Amino acid sequence: MSSSHSPLKVHLNELRRRLIICSVTIAIAFVISWFFSDYLVSWLFYPVRRALPPGSPMIFTALTEGFMTYLKVAFWTAIILSTPMILYQIWEFVAPGLYDREKKYTRHLVYWGLGLFILGGLFGYWVIMPVAFSITLSFATKDLVAMPRLQNYLVFSLKTILIFGLIFEIPFLMAFAVHCNIVPERYFIMHRKASYIALYLLAVLLVPTDIFSQILLSFPLIGIYEIGILFARWFRPGD
Repeated sequence: MSSSHSPLKVHLNELRRRLIICSVTIAIAFVISWFFSDYLVSWLFYPVRRALPPGSPMIFTALTEGFMTYLKVAFWTAIILSTPMILYQIWEFVAPGLYDREKKYTRHLVYWGLGLFILGGLFGYWVIMPVAFSITLSFATKDLVAMPRLQNYLVFSLKTILIFGLIFEIPFLMAFAVHCNIVPERYFIMHRKASYIALYLLAVLLVPTDIFSQILLSFPLIGIYEIGILFARWFRPGD
């Protein structure tokens, strides 16, 4: 009886060990991130400072809002810094049960997925956020002063970075679907118009109050989709 349950017990012990390593890694990364939280917050606020008039402040209205902002920035930075170790631990846990070909595809999946996510997050930070702030804050006048709230800005920034990190996964997922024969190569070309509409609706959800920003945002989304079509051609079965 005990021998029949021993493989499961071994897997559970291995899973627990991997989870402990991930938890310790996140904790260490959080301490380091908290130590550099002033620099991280300054870096995160750089796009909005460029758009605000000189000397314009950021405000917070709750007593704990400033502290919670630094705490959240340190936490999410710790998650980002720990991602390579977390992915490595996941790989080490599942790799023994995979064939060599499956290991190859899974390894490529992790590398491409992580790389595109980082690239998308940087695109959201360096391109989308400055454009969005320059448009929305341009309505400020001497009678209408722009004073962004700390908490709202933090939520918007993290959401933008996360969303564009996920959006940049689209080309890889399209290529992966074609390569694995989930959909044919011409599927994305045949549904290009419907995809354009869906991408514009996504831009509307991201910037619901400004039609100019929606149109401006839809262009990089469409460009990402077209890159996905090129990827699908390059990685079609047999290539």
